[in-house]
Amino acid sequence: MPISKPHSTLGATNTSSCVDLALYLEKENNELDLLQQKAVSSQEKIAIEKRKQFFFTHSENNISTNEVISSIDNNIKRLGKKDAKYFAPTINFSPQELKHILSIITNKKDVENVWALNEKEYISFNDKIKEYTKGIMSNYAKNFNRADKGLKTGNDLVYFGKIEHFRKFKGTDEEVLNKTYKAGDFKPGINSHVHLIVSRKDKTQKLKLTPTTKERSTTRTIGGNTYHVGFDRMNWINMNEKSFDNFFKYKRPEREKFRNQYILKNGSPKEKSALLNEIEVKEQLIKNLKEHAQNNTHNTSKGRSR
Repeated sequence: MPISKPHSTLGATNTSSCVDLALYLEKENNELDLLQQKAVSSQEKIAIEKRKQFFFTHSENNISTNEVISSIDNNIKRLGKKDAKYFAPTINFSPQELKHILSIITNKKDVENVWALNEKEYISFNDKIKEYTKGIMSNYAKNFNRADKGLKTGNDLVYFGKIEHFRKFKGTDEEVLNKTYKAGDFKPGINSHVHLIVSRKDKTQKLKLTPTTKERSTTRTIGGNTYHVGFDRMNWINMNEKSFDNFFKYKRPEREKFRNQYILKNGSPKEKSALLNEIEVKEQLIKNLKEHAQNNTHNTSKGRSR
């Protein structure tokens, strides 16, 4: 499932400017700049330039890093010096999900990495991820349960997204420890993911939004005024999974579902055993239905050939 981590700040403090984070997210474009310097032909340089990714928001693309920094840093009305000013969720797809998206883009062609995509496919791949991200950010807004205060969709937030297509090995990775790869080497395969910078305040700067709160959903009354607080992170992941399956028409296997993976990782032995039995029954049923459909197709074809 697309795992979304609203608490991540990539090691930077989120109580001051987002400048360090925004500049850090230029790292892939910086790598492409180095490749351009080594390119021999102008055609090759243009092709590399078209691979660059820029920030996007709910209604705009190709947003500069300076605009991101200015927008986030100035959307801090009534926040204290030590208050969080922004959060940095990440959207990390599973290999199966990325393979499914690419199968739609390339008409089921096998793709080893994003360099294998032609220009049209590459643009379409990024556009699909951006559209899905916008849905995730609307889920983010809805999960605060503040629609009565005007927070209804991602368009009511101040956020910026940036797609990255590569990951590098770290010194702690198993592949580095067993010396298959060195720290800093690019990981093979499709590694596309999304980084987001989301302001703590909504567009009106009236609402303070905290996705890291321990409260999932609480209604409070102070001075006769009732207001809602909380953010259910597990519900957000479930919403994003459902959005993915609907948007990309993905038939998610039982073992890939967040609810099931969570139980298999954190449940009691009894819960795990019951769930595994339930999954096996469902998988066998699906297998039988597929075999039945294939047999019917085969018999129909034989009947026509007679």
